Amino acid sequence: MKPSLNARLTASGIHFIASLSLFSLLLFIVFKLWFPQPFFSSSGGWQGLKIIALVDLVLGPLITLAIYNIEKPKKLLAQDLSIIVIIQLAALVYGVYTVHSQRPAALAFYESKFYTIPAQAFANQDLDLAFLSELSDHKPAIIYVDKPITIEGINAMVDVLKKHNISPTQQVNLYRPFKTNFAAISKHSINISDIVSRNSDMAEQLQVLLKQTNTKQSENYYLVLESKYQNVILVFSNKAELIGYLKAPYKRGL
Repeated sequence: MKPSLNARLTASGIHFIASLSLFSLLLFIVFKLWFPQPFFSSSGGWQGLKIIALVDLVLGPLITLAIYNIEKPKKLLAQDLSIIVIIQLAALVYGVYTVHSQRPAALAFYESKFYTIPAQAFANQDLDLAFLSELSDHKPAIIYVDKPITIEGINAMVDVLKKHNISPTQQVNLYRPFKTNFAAISKHSINISDIVSRNSDMAEQLQVLLKQTNTKQSENYYLVLESKYQNVILVFSNKAELIGYLKAPYKRGL
């Protein structure tokens, strides 16, 4: 192997190892803090990380491999490597910001199911996420969206949707504590027996959950969480406590 090629491969390898270390730290933060399961797979945590991985683990080391030349003057070589690092860090910061802004901040129950509300939805309304702690001690916050029943209330909700493009699930004036409204919410519990009878993997998930929580299937409530990549069934106890979840198959065409 030519010395120049050997030097390039070594530099690229060092760059890859450094990038891998940084990406591993980021993966831990995203998986454990920003997108804990089931949101990592259902709400786009992994999809966002794939873009970051492409830049951090592939593009950066490949550019180093392409331009690294040990025969260049040290000052010029350092300049080239600095440019690569700056470009890579800029792309990484942008990717991290995007993923962080899309982390699930609330689970809003509206009409018959839950919807994941990203942090960006509240930032767009200049709202501090601290207000969610007044409604829920869970993270992400579990919220009930009180759909208006009067003509005036419905018109006001629709008006906000039309004028500000804020969906009912993100209109915080409709937010109410989940537990105090659980009696009405629990009526939307789905027929879990029918679901698991058609999906062996979900049936297995359910049995594991029942064993872990020491509960019976009939004691719990099963509410749908609609997400972009994979729907989830959230399992609640009769005390309105979230005790687990069942992951449905990934959505097709994504």
